[in-house]
Amino acid sequence: AIYNGMGGGAAAAIAAVEFARGDAHGVMTTALAVVGALIGAVSFTGSCVAWAKLQGVLKKAYRLPAQNAVNVVLALLSVALGVAMIIMGPSRPELILAFFFVALVLGLIVTLPIGGADMPVVISLFNAFTGLAVGFEGYVLGNPALIIAGIVVGAAGTLLTQLMAKAMNRPISNILFTPM
Repeated sequence: AIYNGMGGGAAAAIAAVEFARGDAHGVMTTALAVVGALIGAVSFTGSCVAWAKLQGVLKKAYRLPAQNAVNVVLALLSVALGVAMIIMGPSRPELILAFFFVALVLGLIVTLPIGGADMPVVISLFNAFTGLAVGFEGYVLGNPALIIAGIVVGAAGTLLTQLMAKAMNRPISNILFTPM
């Protein structure tokens, strides 16, 4: 889990450096950098929570009141901040910081209520997310090796996640979202 989280964190860090340097030129490149950063940041903090749960550092699931509504609000806020970065250009530091803060918190809040038995499926899902983030950042950097590696890891992680959820006889949505 922690190894996978570092991959997501690295993808988010690549995007942060590109934004800080002002090297994400063009709408498409900026959009892919934003998407990679969002997915990477969520995967990073979510994987850190998964690691803490599997190591026994976090011993129980933490649920917020209206957990699913909080998840949706955070997701929409991160998307809105990402769209603002695409429209205005990633040259506003306060916008970049707010975007990364919300994305990192989203990874925490989404993962905290998930129980220990579901953690392998969640780690596999975050593995798929990390692959996607790396692929997007590979495009931003113009690095075909990162693009190919990200696509392969993302596809393998997605297949593994689907197979694991099916083996547990549970849809992925029941694992990720708290039943009402």
